[in-house]
Amino acid sequence: MTCGKPRLPENWPGHAGRTYTQPVISAPLEVDYVLTPDDLYAFQLRALQKSPIAKRSRRNVYIGILAALVILTVVPAIGSDGFVFSRVSIGFIAIPVVIFVALTWLIEKPMARRAIRQVVQQEKPDKGQLGRHTVRLEDTAVVESTAVGDQRISWNGIDRIEYDPDYIYIYTTPMSALVIPKRAFTSSVEAEKFHDLATGRRNAAG
Repeated sequence: MTCGKPRLPENWPGHAGRTYTQPVISAPLEVDYVLTPDDLYAFQLRALQKSPIAKRSRRNVYIGILAALVILTVVPAIGSDGFVFSRVSIGFIAIPVVIFVALTWLIEKPMARRAIRQVVQQEKPDKGQLGRHTVRLEDTAVVESTAVGDQRISWNGIDRIEYDPDYIYIYTTPMSALVIPKRAFTSSVEAEKFHDLATGRRNAAG
């Protein structure tokens, strides 16, 4: 048994014996979309939670608080007779840590979300962020067009490219990005090809 190009049935009207191939979906070089307040909110919230700078800042805060608690716990255990471990109160460390984590979840996150929504509400349509965008992938640069003008960023000026289930992010700096909703593409395959093409050109630029 051999395999070749599939053939239409001999009795198919007007197509007897013809061969056919599956359509090839090429990578789109340009995408048009409208960025909404919900899109901008999703990006800002993601940046707060997952950006390297935000993660580093939170980690430094946690390390600083933990170090201060350790020092406050260990110092009283040092006396004229040296360090006595029995004087160390583990609860002195554990209780504040638990309280801090609880307050972070109960207070900090809702406050951060509220602050992001307030910032997003101040944005006006067609002023650069909200509104219609066109992003074009050229050989040497990525070009974004909005109601206020165009910006052209060479591929070696792109910080990184990321994606999640709903968006593609082309970061022009460590904290700012071209936010491209995947709904702008006709299929998930198109969105993936666009991401792969952008990533390939960025990596090729070095």
